[in-house]
Amino acid sequence: MKSASKIFFNVTLTLGLLYANISLAQSTTGSFVGHFNVKEITLEGGGFDSDRITKDVFPEPEWTEKYPTPLSTISSRRTTFSGTGFAITRTGFIVTNYHVVGDANTVTVKGINGNFSASYKAKVIVLDKINDLAIIQINDNKFPGIFKIPYLISTNRSNVGENVFVLGYPLRAMMGEEIKLTNGIISSKTGFHGDITTYQVSAPVQPGNSGGPLFDEKGNLIGIIKSIYRGAENVSYAIKIDYLQQLIKQLPITPALNKTNRLKKSSLSGQVQELNKFVYIIECTR
Repeated sequence: MKSASKIFFNVTLTLGLLYANISLAQSTTGSFVGHFNVKEITLEGGGFDSDRITKDVFPEPEWTEKYPTPLSTISSRRTTFSGTGFAITRTGFIVTNYHVVGDANTVTVKGINGNFSASYKAKVIVLDKINDLAIIQINDNKFPGIFKIPYLISTNRSNVGENVFVLGYPLRAMMGEEIKLTNGIISSKTGFHGDITTYQVSAPVQPGNSGGPLFDEKGNLIGIIKSIYRGAENVSYAIKIDYLQQLIKQLPITPALNKTNRLKKSSLSGQVQELNKFVYIIECTR
């Protein structure tokens, strides 16, 4: 703790993981892998474990953003927190970050097909801790299925200067549950300390954006929001889409992915209106 404190006062950064802890209640400790039938793998990426680096340099109270929840039904023994996720199949496979769901006791999803009045139980299917990715699946008898997905998972690497935008649900306790849009450019093809698994982007993000999609201007999915650098303005990091493609291959059954981009001729406003049906609130308890 002494060395961590010294680093904190001498270095002007926080590599913040962007889930929003929206309860002041004390969390319980549990084995998430024991709770669900989870496949946890490690994909080679040449990057670093952001969860490990953040905790080593900054003790949890320094980097975890806490926001009181308006819900009155949360047990005093648990913490409720949220991130963002997005659909990759009509059958309920959803992508988010490992640090959002990796040690959760329960996972629920809100916003399916644009309906935020209903919540659906989900289970974790496959995890990649090193690259901070997770794929969950809706596991609820009430699940109506997902509308036809309008975007493609890009097969190309993006370049510096390309226009991008982010969708997600940051700071829900204060900003509400309407989807939030930020945009910017790809600032660098490498992330924190030259991490080759991530892009640096200028689109601002906040706690709660974790696991949200990064799109190019044509509406192609090119990355997954992961973290921010607090030592400078508008420095965000997104996992490159290659690592999601590798994780999809680890699913027990190869899913049928969308092969048509219906967004490429739409305005940004039109793209967001359509994407609102496929970008979700991921709410977890610990």
